[in-house]
Amino acid sequence: MSKDKVTQRLEAALEPSKRLTAEAVAFSRKYGLEPFLTRVPRIVCADGFSMSVQASDGHYCQPRDSKGPWYQVEVGFPSEKVDALMPFIEGDENQDPTSTVYGYVPIETVVQVIIDHGGFTP
Repeated sequence: MSKDKVTQRLEAALEPSKRLTAEAVAFSRKYGLEPFLTRVPRIVCADGFSMSVQASDGHYCQPRDSKGPWYQVEVGFPSEKVDALMPFIEGDENQDPTSTVYGYVPIETVVQVIIDHGGFTP
């Protein structure tokens, strides 16, 4: 899977308009808040590796809003240690790398991790 295709698929998964529910919009309007987005489904790669990738005003991402587009995202709970993510780990290097989040991870790093694991599952 090419870098461009992986990037497009990741950006599509993060797309705010696909992550809004009618209930969230109504609640947000009622209280003058920015609508909250539903969770992005866990990313599963062709080799079985998986991780959570999230972006919204409640996540470690940039911009830190619920509109995007995001150039840094929050990665969480990878199924195995990924060296490329370690500089972004919350906590220290003694932390279990599969039981924590990684903040402000550049989109390019996430794309490369997905490519390194064979791309998205078909």
